[in-house]
Amino acid sequence: MNKFYIQIALFLLSIFAYANNEALAAEPAPGEDTKQLSRIATSEEVYEKNKHLLHALENNANVNKVMKEAVKQIEYHATSTDGYEPYIQNHGDGISFYIKKHDNQTDILKMNLNIYASNQYDDIVNRLWDPNSPNIFNKGDVEIVRVYGPNLVMIRQRYEKDSKGHHKYFYALVKRAEISKDKTIIAMTSSNTSNGSRPNIIYKNPVLKNAYLFSDYINPKDYATNEKYKKMHVNLAGYLIEKKGDDLEITYIESIDDYPTINKNELLEKL
Repeated sequence: MNKFYIQIALFLLSIFAYANNEALAAEPAPGEDTKQLSRIATSEEVYEKNKHLLHALENNANVNKVMKEAVKQIEYHATSTDGYEPYIQNHGDGISFYIKKHDNQTDILKMNLNIYASNQYDDIVNRLWDPNSPNIFNKGDVEIVRVYGPNLVMIRQRYEKDSKGHHKYFYALVKRAEISKDKTIIAMTSSNTSNGSRPNIIYKNPVLKNAYLFSDYINPKDYATNEKYKKMHVNLAGYLIEKKGDDLEITYIESIDDYPTINKNELLEKL
């Protein structure tokens, strides 16, 4: 498994540690002051901080259709067993990994984490949504480049060079959807975004059929015009976070083009 997937696994395990630490902080020893271990920005605070990037959409129907499908597909893959094969199951840590081949050619990775932390639901949802909070959306250099609403943004994410010296980056729409008071989905997919520096090649998303409906122009960063950097596309990625009694279940789904086949032994060494 490459470094990117290892970071995902370690991040999910860090959520487990975070929830445990918050639970301990909620039960201080007699005579000790109660202090919050970390400050997690709410979705409203994230929106206010980035509201200067608010950008009117020319066609709301198209982007809504794209992200509605993305949210629906996150929920489908998070709850479906169809085609998924167990990859790693580490029941002692409450974390399991699954993988499937979509249309016999595109990898979709699923990671499931179950922890005794339903009281941390809001904080963990906010932590996963905030680009400035350590999570899978900001491994490497990430920034919000467009704000389309309180629960819909576009990010630009860049990765440092890998072991082969490759530099990569992508643009992606990210949506937060509250399905119910106990269930939230955060979905991400790349649109056909142009930065004007290279021919705008239409990418055919093998997972989301409506992804091509939305496009936007973004002022390029220096690295986006550098031929050493390769533009990637997120077919589908995101989280389903759900309270189930006293438990909190977090399922992460990911399919990103141009990532090598994961190495099971390497991941096992890291866990």
